[in-house]
Amino acid sequence: MNNNEELGEDEAMFVEEDETSESFNELCSDLNLDATTRDNTWRTFATVRQKYTLEGDPGHWLCCAVYVACRQANIPSVGNSPTIHGSYVNLTRLLRTSKLSLVDFFDKSRKWGDMTNMSHDFRSKIERLERNFAVTTVIYKKFEPIFAGLFKEFSTTNIEEYRANRKKLTPKSAADLFEFCWTLFLCVKSSLRISDDLVNSYHLLLACVDLVFHNVVQACRNNLLTTKFADLAEAGGDPRSGDPTCIIHALCDLYDGVSVEAKTIKEYWLRPKIRTMIDAGLIRGDPDTLSGLMEETVFENNYRKLEKEYEEYVLTEGDFDERMYLSPEKHADFGMDSPNIDYLKSFECQSPYRTYPPLQELRHLMPQTPLTGKKYLGDKEEYLQSPISQATQTVSRLQAMLSGRKSEASEKLKELLNGCKQDPLPSMKTRLAHLSEMFIAHYLAKRGDNAPGFHQEFALYRSQLGQTLYYRLLESVLGSEAKLRADKAELTEVLMDDAFNSSLFACSMEIVLFSFNSNHRFPWILDALQLAGYHFFKVIEIIVRTEESLSRDVVKHLSQVEEKVLEELAWKENSPLWSILLTKGEPVPSCEEVFLPSQMEKTGNESTENAPKRYAVIKTPQGEKCVPVAVGGTNQSTLIIQDKTSSQILGVVLPSKHGDKPKKGSSVALFFRKFYHLSFIRLQDLCKNLTIEDEILRKIWTCFQQAIQNNLEELMKARHLDQIIMCIVYVVSKVVGSERSFTEIMRCYRLQPQSASHVYRNVMLLDAGKPTESRGDLIKFYNTIFINGIQKYALKFSSKSEDATVPLSPVPHLKSTPLMSPCHRVASQHSVYLRTLRNPKIASPSKPLRYNFSARLSPNNNLKAINAMLQVPSGIELKAKAVKRLVSENEEGAISMADQVPTKVFAKRLQDYIEERPGGANNATTSTTTTVVGVSEAMEME
Repeated sequence: MNNNEELGEDEAMFVEEDETSESFNELCSDLNLDATTRDNTWRTFATVRQKYTLEGDPGHWLCCAVYVACRQANIPSVGNSPTIHGSYVNLTRLLRTSKLSLVDFFDKSRKWGDMTNMSHDFRSKIERLERNFAVTTVIYKKFEPIFAGLFKEFSTTNIEEYRANRKKLTPKSAADLFEFCWTLFLCVKSSLRISDDLVNSYHLLLACVDLVFHNVVQACRNNLLTTKFADLAEAGGDPRSGDPTCIIHALCDLYDGVSVEAKTIKEYWLRPKIRTMIDAGLIRGDPDTLSGLMEETVFENNYRKLEKEYEEYVLTEGDFDERMYLSPEKHADFGMDSPNIDYLKSFECQSPYRTYPPLQELRHLMPQTPLTGKKYLGDKEEYLQSPISQATQTVSRLQAMLSGRKSEASEKLKELLNGCKQDPLPSMKTRLAHLSEMFIAHYLAKRGDNAPGFHQEFALYRSQLGQTLYYRLLESVLGSEAKLRADKAELTEVLMDDAFNSSLFACSMEIVLFSFNSNHRFPWILDALQLAGYHFFKVIEIIVRTEESLSRDVVKHLSQVEEKVLEELAWKENSPLWSILLTKGEPVPSCEEVFLPSQMEKTGNESTENAPKRYAVIKTPQGEKCVPVAVGGTNQSTLIIQDKTSSQILGVVLPSKHGDKPKKGSSVALFFRKFYHLSFIRLQDLCKNLTIEDEILRKIWTCFQQAIQNNLEELMKARHLDQIIMCIVYVVSKVVGSERSFTEIMRCYRLQPQSASHVYRNVMLLDAGKPTESRGDLIKFYNTIFINGIQKYALKFSSKSEDATVPLSPVPHLKSTPLMSPCHRVASQHSVYLRTLRNPKIASPSKPLRYNFSARLSPNNNLKAINAMLQVPSGIELKAKAVKRLVSENEEGAISMADQVPTKVFAKRLQDYIEERPGGANNATTSTTTTVVGVSEAMEME
C-alpha cells in the first residue's frame, strides 16, 4: 500500500514538472529568449526547486528566474559594437505573460535572491526598482489633480473612453496633452537617472507641466485652460517669475512644491535636456524659447519619438514601463486590491506605508522613533496628506532655517570667534573646500557617461547648503558655550581640530541629504568623507542639544544615526576604537564605572545635592580625571571636552542634578556610557515583549556586561550589538529554566524600530582578521562561537550550580521619557487607548465611547470586556468563549506558551498605566537545566 502511494506521488511530481516545463517553453518562445539564457534559467530553477519548497504558482518563480538570467546575460553584437549586457526583455511584458503583478514580483524576487545567493549589485537593482515604483506611484497620484486643475476639460474617468475612440493625437485635447506631458516626464527622468529620488522627480514633473503650459499659451490655446490659469496667462503671468508663461511659483503654492528647487531643476535639468533633444533631431521645436513642441504639425511625431527613446531605456536597463500608469489595466498590473484603492490615505499614524506595501520604500520620510534620544524630540507635528507633502515640507524647513545665510561665517559667528588664540576661519575655509570636493567627487563617482553636467550643478548646490548649515550649527554650538565660558582661548584647539570640523560638516551634509530624500543613505557620507563613525557620533548630541530649529523627523534621524554607530559602525574591523583600546591597555570599563552614580540603581539611602554641577575631563601626568566645573545656566547646555595633549575631543560631559561624577571620564568611557545605555534600553524592551521577569532581566544584564568586559573583541568585532543581545537572552533564559526559543526572540526583536533581517541572517562566523570570511545565521554563530566564551559564566545562574550566589550587576536607573501624547495605545491591532483625567481638554485620538477609571470606582465588567477583546486577534469576532487555552501535559490548567505570550504582553501594558489592576495568574515554569546546549531550530524566513 505504501509503495502504491509513493508511486502516485512520483507520478504527480512528474506531471507537475511536465506542466511547468511546457509553460516555461511557451514563455521563452513568447519572449524570444536565446538558447543560453533559456538553459541558464531552467538550470537555476531546477536547482532551487530541489533545495526549497516553492509555494504558489511555479510560473511566478520562473518569471523571477527569467528576469535574473536576462539581466546577467552578455549578448555579442554585430560588427564592432560593444557587447550588450542584459537581454532585451521588457519586464512589463514578462510580468503580464507570467500573470504576475509587480508587487508580487518584488516580494518573490527578494526571496529568490535569498535562495540563489544573489549578488549585492543585483539585490540593489531590485531595491532600486521598488523605490522607483514607490516614487512614481506617489507622483502619478499627484499628477492627475495637477493636470485637472490646469485644464478644464480633463478628467481621468473619461480619458480611457476618449483614447479608444480617437484617430489621431492632437494638441487641442487635454487628454493627449496629459499623455504627452507624462511621457516627456518619464523620458527626461530616466535620462537623468533620478527615478528613485522623490523630491527631484516631483519638481521635474512640475517643470514639465510648466513647459506644457508655456507651449499652450504660446500656441494661443488658452481656451483649454481653467479660468484661474487662463486669467493668469492673460494678466502677463506670475510677477514673481518675470516670465509671462511661467507658472512654477503658482504650481508650488498649490501643490506642495518648493519653488527654489523647481526653478533649479527647470533651468539646469529640463531646459538643457530639451535643447539637446531638439539639436539631435529627436524632437522638433525652438531650442531658444522651447516653444513649438506642441504644434499640430509636429505634436504626434514628437510624442512618438519620446516614446521610442523611453522604450529603449526600459529595454536596456530592465526597468518596468511606467507608462503602465496610463493603462486601464494598471491596478491588475501593479497588484492593487481594487481599482478604487486609496493607497495614499491620510498620514495619521503613518498609515499609508502599512496600507500599500510598495510605499514602505518611502518609510524613511517619516522615520520611526528610536528607543533612545526621545528626550530631545519636540512636540509631534501634524502629518500631511501625502509623502510628497512630507518630503517638500522637510526641504522647506531646511531652507527657512538657512534663509538669508551664505556659505561663509556670519558676523555673529565672527564675533563669537574673537578672543581665540588663533583665528580658525582660514583653516575652516580650506578644510571645507577640500571636504566639499570629496563630497562632489564621491557623489558623481558611479554615474558614468549617463551623468550630464546637471548632476555636477546639483551636487555643488547640495554642498553649498551643507557648508551654510555647517556655519549655522557651529554658531549655535559656540553661542551655547559662550554662556558658560568667560575665556574663549581654550576653544581654539577644539575649533582647529580636524576630526571635530570634519564630523560637523559630515553631520550637516547628512541633514541636507536626509531633508532632500536622497538615495545616499547613512553611512554613505562617512565613506564619502573618509570619516570614522567613532569620531563622527560625538558631535550628534551637541548639535541636537544646541540647535532648536531642527525638525522632529531630523532629530529622529540623527538619533538613528547615533544608534547605527554604537550598534555596528564603531565595531568594524578598521574602527579606531580598537587601536585606542589597545593603546590605553586598560580593561573595558563596566557600566558602573562610566555612568553617573545617580544614573545607576540605588542600593541605599543616598543624599543628593540640589545645585547642578559639571565635571570636565582634564589631562594630568597621572592620567585623565574628572574635575568639577562651577558654572551656571540651564541643564540643556553642553560642554565640549578635549584632550590637551593630543587635541582629540574626549566628548561632551552633561550636567548632573545630583552633583555626582563617573569613576571614569575619558573619551572611551563616554563612548561606553552611550553603548551601555543603548544596550540596556534594547534589552529591556526585548525582555518586556518576551514577558521575561525583572529578576531574569538582571541576570541577563549581568551576563551581558561580563561578555562585553571579557570577550569584547571575540564577540563584537565586525558584528552587531543586537546579535549579542539576542544570544544573551537565549542562553540565560535557558539556564534559569524560562527558555525562549530563537524564533520567539527574533519575532519580538522585529518589533523594535531598528530591527533588520540581515542582523540574524548574515552574521560573521570567523573571528575578524582571518584571511577567509565565513558568514551564517545567528543560530550557527551561537553554536560555533558565542557559546564557547560565555557558557561557563552563564551556568553559574543555574539553580543546580554550586555557585548559586552570583552577584548581580546594578542596572541603569533610566528615567522614563514622558510621551508627547497623553493617550497610550494598549495594542497595535486594536484601537484601545488609555489616558488619565488630569487634562480633560485634550481630545481623544478616536471618537468611540470612552471609559473613565478611578481608584474609587471599579468597573469590573468594563475591564473584563476590554481584556477579553485584547486577547482576541484583530478581525475575529468576539464571542462568549472566544479564547481557548490548551492544557499542558505537565500541569493541569496551565496555559500554553502560544496563548500566554500575547495575553501577558497586553496585561503588562495595562498594568503599567492602571496601578489599581490586580496581578495576573502565576504560570511559572518549573523546568530547570544545568547545561547549555546548542540550538538546532530552523531560522524563520520573514
